[in-house]
Amino acid sequence: MNANRAAAPAHQTKRVGGLDGVRALCALGVAAVHTSFAAGVMGAYTAKPGNPALADLLAGMRPLALGPFFVLSGMLLYRPFARWSVGGAKRPKVGPFLAKRLARLWPAYILLSLVCVFLLNFDAVDGIWYVLRPILMLQVYDYTWIAGMDPAWTVPAEMQYYLALPLLAALMHWLARGTDDPVRKVRRMMVPLVLITAGSAVWTYYIHRPQMGIYPHEYWWPLGVGGAFALGMAMALLHVLAELRPDRRPALYRVAASHPLLFWIGAAAVYAYNCTQPFGRPGYGDYESVGLAVTQYFLLLVFSYLMVMPLSIPGARSRVVDAIVANPVSRYLGRISYGIYLWHFAIMYFWFRTGSVFGTQPGQMNQLRGTIGFPELMTAVLVGSIAAASLSHYLIERPIVNAVGRWAARKDSASAQAAVTAQNAYTVAGPR
Repeated sequence: MNANRAAAPAHQTKRVGGLDGVRALCALGVAAVHTSFAAGVMGAYTAKPGNPALADLLAGMRPLALGPFFVLSGMLLYRPFARWSVGGAKRPKVGPFLAKRLARLWPAYILLSLVCVFLLNFDAVDGIWYVLRPILMLQVYDYTWIAGMDPAWTVPAEMQYYLALPLLAALMHWLARGTDDPVRKVRRMMVPLVLITAGSAVWTYYIHRPQMGIYPHEYWWPLGVGGAFALGMAMALLHVLAELRPDRRPALYRVAASHPLLFWIGAAAVYAYNCTQPFGRPGYGDYESVGLAVTQYFLLLVFSYLMVMPLSIPGARSRVVDAIVANPVSRYLGRISYGIYLWHFAIMYFWFRTGSVFGTQPGQMNQLRGTIGFPELMTAVLVGSIAAASLSHYLIERPIVNAVGRWAARKDSASAQAAVTAQNAYTVAGPR
C-alpha cells in the first residue's frame, strides 16, 4: 500500500503556480542586482553607492536570489527517485530524465551563446573552440569572459548536477537498503546530502581566501552551489516521508503547512539581515571576504528553505503569499524566468551599445557603470529580457521540451506494453 501511495504522484507534471512565482521573483531580483551595479546604484570597491538606501536593499539580494533556483531543481527532480528508494515506486528511467533536462536547459542557452558570440564578441573569435566552448558549457573552467553571458555560469553548474543526480540517487538508494522503515531510510539517505553541504561550505571558504584574489577561475566551478541543490534533495525526502508517514512529519514541516506566511516572514528577516552585509560593506558589490561569503552561504540555505518549503506542501495556503506568487503575472514571468535570467545581462550590453555589432570592443560593466540612470536601464532590461525570454520560450524552448516529453511518453508506453506482453506469455506458457 505504501508503494502505491508513493508511486501515484511520481508522474505528475502539472506546474505549481506558487513555485513559478518564486522563480519570477528570483529572476527579477538577480536582474535588479546586476542592473543596479551597472547603473552605479550599488557601490564597488573604490566607487561609492550612488543611492545608499537602494543599494543596501539590492545588495541584500546577493546571493540569496540564486538559492531557490537550485533548491527547486534538487527538490522537484529528485522527488521521483526518492519515491523509488523510500516508498518502492517505479525507478525513474535515466535516459528520458536526462533527455528532458537537456531539452530544458540547452536550447535557450545555445541561442544566447550564439547571439553573444557573434553579435557582441565577434572580434574576439579566434577559432572554432571560442564558439564551441560556451555551447558545450565549458567556458567556466578556464574562465573565458564572453560579454552578455556574465551570469550564465550557473547554467553549466545546474546541468552538471542534473548529470550527477541519477548517480547520487543510486548511491542513496544503496544506502537505504536493509530496512523497510521509511524513517530509517531517509536518515541514511541524508548522509551524502550533509556531506555535500559541508563540502560546498568548505569550498566557499577556500575560494574566498585573500590569497585566491578577486574572482579566481575556481569561483565559477559548480562546487559552490552544491549545498542548495542538496537542500532541495533533502526537502524531496521530507515530502516523500510525509506522504508515507504523515504521523512522522517534522515540526517545521507541520508549521510550514499550517502557517506558510510565518516562513515567508522568516525569509524576509534573513533578507533584512543580509542587507547589513555581515563582515562586509552594506550597499557594495565587492567580491566577498571569507566571513561574508561563508555567512551568506548559510543564509542562502535558510532563506531558500523558508521561501520554497511552504509553497511545495500540498494544501498549504496563505492569501498574502498567494497574492505575491500565484497571480497570473507572477506565474507567467515564472514560466519564462529562465529566459529572463539568461538574457538580462546581454540586454544591458545592447542598451549600452557596446560590442562587435556596434563596432567596438564590449566594455566591462565596471567601465560602463554610472553612464546610464537606474530607472532607464532597469526599464530597458525588464522590457528587453521579458521580450527575449517570451520569444525563446514559445519559439524554441517549449516546442523542444514538448517534443522530448512526447518521445519519453512513447518510450514509457512501449516499455509498459512490452512488460504486459512478456507477462502474458509467461502466464500462457507457465513456469519452466
